[in-house]
Amino acid sequence: MRDPPAYIHPRILFGSGMSLTTDFVEKHSITHVVNCAFDQDCPRWFSANYPKNYRCLNAVDSLDVNILDWYNSFETTITAFLRDEDCKNIYVHCQCGINRSGFLCLNFMVKRLNVELNDAINCILKQRPCALTNSSFRNQIIRNSFHEQV
Repeated sequence: MRDPPAYIHPRILFGSGMSLTTDFVEKHSITHVVNCAFDQDCPRWFSANYPKNYRCLNAVDSLDVNILDWYNSFETTITAFLRDEDCKNIYVHCQCGINRSGFLCLNFMVKRLNVELNDAINCILKQRPCALTNSSFRNQIIRNSFHEQV
């Protein structure tokens, strides 16, 4: 949680929910937030003050779930936020900014930004070494990426 946020796109970064402070928002020009976890994992002030710029996905971090079950909602939300003329930067987070937000961002990089999987993984881990630890999520992304190429 102490690692810095990772930029996956010039206007999209991800990290922990605890990092979302007014100073952080100002420093990184955050106008929109995607919470990949649950409402309690996001400081209430952001969703209360900017309800149209906030989306909570309620994704579960477990070896027993498929992170890709939340991907379509994630991609739809990110795409809509990027098209919003008032959007400067989007902050994607979960509780710790390690697995749910990390793997959904990773999949977005591969599918929408056309970044090769290993390059995307290296990009994320170089900026946020604590990320991408759920082995089940990693295997799901690898399998999905492989099937897309075939």
